[in-house]
Amino acid sequence: MTMKKVFYIILLIPVMLGACGKTPSGQEDNPGGEVVVDGPAVITVATCNVLKPSGRQSKMLLSSPTVLKALAKSIVDTGADIIGFNELDENFIAGGAYSLPSACSALKGYKWSIEWPNDIHESGPVTYSYANGFAYNAAKLTLEESGYVWLSKEEMSWYVKPESAYLNAGSPERTCIWARMTHKATGKVFWLFVTHLPTSSQGGAANMAWVVGQFASQKAGAEAPQILTGDMNSSPGSTPYWMLWRYWQDGNYDATWGTLSGSGSKSSGYHYPVETYTKGRSDRRIDHIMTRGCTASDYHTVVVTYNVDGEAWCPSDHLPVVATVTIE
Repeated sequence: MTMKKVFYIILLIPVMLGACGKTPSGQEDNPGGEVVVDGPAVITVATCNVLKPSGRQSKMLLSSPTVLKALAKSIVDTGADIIGFNELDENFIAGGAYSLPSACSALKGYKWSIEWPNDIHESGPVTYSYANGFAYNAAKLTLEESGYVWLSKEEMSWYVKPESAYLNAGSPERTCIWARMTHKATGKVFWLFVTHLPTSSQGGAANMAWVVGQFASQKAGAEAPQILTGDMNSSPGSTPYWMLWRYWQDGNYDATWGTLSGSGSKSSGYHYPVETYTKGRSDRRIDHIMTRGCTASDYHTVVVTYNVDGEAWCPSDHLPVVATVTIE
C-alpha cells in the first residue's frame, strides 16, 4: 500500500466515527459541538436557611467575623453544586455587609442569584425581606433562565407583578424562585424551585404548598426533572407537608433527625446542643429537598459551630441539609 493511500485512510477514520455519532471515547456528540457523556447526571444539592440579621441574638450577630466565618464554612462544607437559600436580605447580596459571595470565596466558580425581593409594598420598590436565592457551580451547570413569583396565602394562585401580589397574595409575603438549568457533562435539563413557607402561627403554609406544586407543574411540565428546596416550616405528617407530597417525592421521609439547631428559644440565642435538640426529633425536620422525575439520596446535615465562653454555637438556627440528586 502506498503512503498516499495510508494517509487517506487515516483522514477517513474520524469522519467515519463522526457519522456513527460516536467519538473514540464512546461519548455522544451534541449539535452544539460540546461532547456529552452518556449516563445519568449526578449533582449535590443543599438547602440553607441563613437566619436574617434582624432575628439574631447578640452572640449570633454577623458583624462578628467569627460568626460570619462559621456561616460561610457551613455553606462551603455542603460541597453542593446547587444551594437554595432562605431568609436573605439586602445585607447578603454582593457588596452587602454580610455578602455571601465574598464570605464564601472558597466556592470558586460559583454564580450567585440572591437578589430576589420578597416584600410587597403598595408603591415603590420591593425589598429583600425574607428573600430566597440560590448559588450554583457554573463549571458544572448552565443557568438557562430564571425568575420568581409571589405565592398566594389563600387563593390557588401566584403573581408575577408586585402590584397584583400586594392586592391578592396576603401576608406573610412569600416567593418561589424558579430556574431552568442544564448539566453540562450530560446535557440533561432540569428545573430548580426554591421557596420558604410561613410558620403555623403565620398561616397559609398549606395553601402555598399546594400552589408551589401547581406552579411547578405549569412552569416546567409535570414530566420534567424538578428539584424543590426550602425551609417549609412543616415537618413530615403536617398538612403543608402532605400538600407538598401530592406533587413532590421526599426520599428522606423516615429521617429521625431535626434541622433546627437552636435550643428552642430565641431568648437563649440558639445555643447548640445537637444531641438533645435534633437527634430523634423528626418534628424539627422542616428543611426539605424534594424531587420529581429524579431521585434524591444520601440526605445529611452539615454541622459547623463557633465558640463563645467555652460553648458551641451555630451560625444559624437551621442546619444546612444536603442530598445527592440523580437525573436519569
